[in-house]
Amino acid sequence: MGKRFVVILALLVLTVCLISGGCKSPEELELMSWQDLLKVNPIEEIPPIDKDKDISELGEEEVKLDNEANRELISIDLYFLGPDGGKLVKETREIVKEEGLARKTIEELIKGPEKAENLEVFPEGTKLLDINIKPDGKCIIDFSGELTAISNAEQEKLIIYAIVNTLGQYAAINEVDFLINGNQVDKIAGFLDVKKPLEPDYNL
Repeated sequence: MGKRFVVILALLVLTVCLISGGCKSPEELELMSWQDLLKVNPIEEIPPIDKDKDISELGEEEVKLDNEANRELISIDLYFLGPDGGKLVKETREIVKEEGLARKTIEELIKGPEKAENLEVFPEGTKLLDINIKPDGKCIIDFSGELTAISNAEQEKLIIYAIVNTLGQYAAINEVDFLINGNQVDKIAGFLDVKKPLEPDYNL
């Protein structure tokens, strides 16, 4: 009876081993597990770089640098007061070529000259409120009331023509009409007649 039990038990163990893939010692099993790990190619575990990654997944700074690299620049002419304040001088500056170029140009003019010897055009605090270019070439430009803080006729003429000459470099603009705080005016500071639109004058 005892021998029969041992035989049956041995058969059961053999059957289990065959079903499970064979009987191996713990040392053999441990060796196999290490061998299996060594078979894994580390390169295959790294997900490939997606060249078409959605922009929403990029960092803000990365997107900004990418945009800057792809932007087209354009050279523009800005007219400021010369060192003695008695004539206009031209500075060339590069800005991004984009929609609303005339507005951007006047904003650069408001920022002031880059050359230390040249003088600001606008009285302090002057703001560009609006700019509109008509199909017939008339540019209507609206400034805040600070523009009227001009002390004499010569200064007013140079300041006004610094604006007109700067805008006149664009083929779409033939003349400039001035508004102050949205209102049509006859004179900016009481000297120069601006009832009619002004054309550029590059002799100043």
